[in-house]
Amino acid sequence: MNRIPITTAADITMAIKLDDLNPVGELDQSGMLTAMLAGCVAIACLLIVLIIVLSRPRTAPPRAPRPKGAHHPTGGTRVWQQRIDAVVQRYHAQDITRDQAFTELAAIAREYASGVSGTVMATQTLSDLNRATPPTSGKEGFTLLRQTIAALYPPQFADERYNDAARTTSVEQGAEWVSALVERWRR
Repeated sequence: MNRIPITTAADITMAIKLDDLNPVGELDQSGMLTAMLAGCVAIACLLIVLIIVLSRPRTAPPRAPRPKGAHHPTGGTRVWQQRIDAVVQRYHAQDITRDQAFTELAAIAREYASGVSGTVMATQTLSDLNRATPPTSGKEGFTLLRQTIAALYPPQFADERYNDAARTTSVEQGAEWVSALVERWRR
């Protein structure tokens, strides 16, 4: 097929049929532009609200006054010692396994620390406790809690075949550690 190259403007105008060109009517885009403007204003308002809300400093919820004295659940150590002894007795009666005994002893230690410090520690892992800033009033007790939980971790979680501490620690020894925490935590 022979093609004739178009090289000049005159050739281009001759190649286009000019007799069927009709102008298109005016496009009505006012509805779309109004919707886009409203959307941009809404997003701007939302961003302003978010900036205001997120820029405010966080405030801790007010703490309820902690009851003290003999009637406080952590006021006397006798109740906690009885709970610790009950875990050891249930273990010897074979009502619970060794792992369950260590888990219960760790829970007692955390619950006691929660009651004394006023901070919920029941769900805190050893990593959480190591990252946490100890309270100024109970720093020694908090450190003792960390040490107690760290000592209970190997028998609670490690494989006895590969970990000497997990193999040699007895439930009685774990109970002594938790008992020492209860006795030595200064309020």
